[in-house]
Amino acid sequence: MIQVSKQSVKQWMMFEYLGKKHRFQDTINMFERKYGMSYADFEKRIETADKEVYEEWDDSIDWGAAVDMLEDVLKTIEEIKQGAIEIVE
Repeated sequence: MIQVSKQSVKQWMMFEYLGKKHRFQDTINMFERKYGMSYADFEKRIETADKEVYEEWDDSIDWGAAVDMLEDVLKTIEEIKQGAIEIVE
């Protein structure tokens, strides 16, 4: 039987979530460079545009998902830092 400490689980989870954080942040940064604006500004532009551009709507979906997922990941990272981990069987 392999024994794993709560600290080891915490470290593994932190590595996992820091990797996710960087992936989502990279996606957000890519879109910010591509469009030269924040997601909130881009969303306003899309909503008020006279003509729909498929690529922009598609990017909006991916960009919005990355923003939402980054928020969730950051919350989880804070929980991990605070030690809010319960190991269950």
